[in-house]
Amino acid sequence: MFGRLAKRDNRGILIEFIMIVLGINIALWFEGWFEEQGERQVERQYLEGMRDDLRDDIDNLDKLIEWNEGKVERLGEIIPKLDELADAPGKVQAETLFEPSSYLFFQPSDFTFLSMRESGDFRLLSEEAIKQGILRLNRQYSAIETLEKNFLQALDDGYAPLLMASLDVMESRITDSTVIERQNFRNFFPFAHQDTRTRVYMYRQAREQAAVLLDLIDQQLRG
Repeated sequence: MFGRLAKRDNRGILIEFIMIVLGINIALWFEGWFEEQGERQVERQYLEGMRDDLRDDIDNLDKLIEWNEGKVERLGEIIPKLDELADAPGKVQAETLFEPSSYLFFQPSDFTFLSMRESGDFRLLSEEAIKQGILRLNRQYSAIETLEKNFLQALDDGYAPLLMASLDVMESRITDSTVIERQNFRNFFPFAHQDTRTRVYMYRQAREQAAVLLDLIDQQLRG
C-alpha cells in the first residue's frame, strides 16, 4: 500500500516538475518573441530614418554634381586664357581669380547611421546586404570628406593668401599684376580643375551606392 502511495507521489512530483519546466520554457519563449518583435519595430524605425536620409543625400548629390560640373567647365575655359588676364576688364579679373577658390561641398545626412553606431543598434539590422551597403557608403562619404579637406588645406595654404594680397575686392580688380606670372598662382587653376573633376566622380559613385542602398531598404520595408 505504502509502495503504491510512494509511486503516486513520485509521479505527481515528476508531473509537477515537468509542468514547471514547460511553464518556464513557455515564458522564455514569449519573452524572446516579444523582444524579437520589439527589435524588429526598432529596426523598422531605423530603416525609415535611413530611407529619409538617403533621399536627402541623393537630392544633395544631384545638385552638387550639377554645380561642380559647371565649375569644371568654367575652369576648362579659363586655363588657356590665363596669359590674357592682365589685360582683361576688372570684373573679368575678379571672377577669374575667385573661380578656383569657389566650392560647394557635400554634407551627408548621417544622423540615423551615427545613432545606430553609437547606441550599438547597428546589430539590429537583419539584412546583411543593407549592413554592407551602409558601411560601403559610409567609407565613400569618408573618402569624399578627406578630399574636400585636402582642397581646403591647399586653398588656405597657397591660393587664398595670394588672392587676398593681389585683389581689390571692393573695386573687383587685380592690384598686383605680377601675381599672374607666379607659378603657384597659375598651378592652382589646373589643380582646382582636376580636384573638382575627381570630386564629381566620387559624388557620382556615392549617388549610385546611395540609390542601390535605398532600393534595398525600400524592398525590406515593403516586405
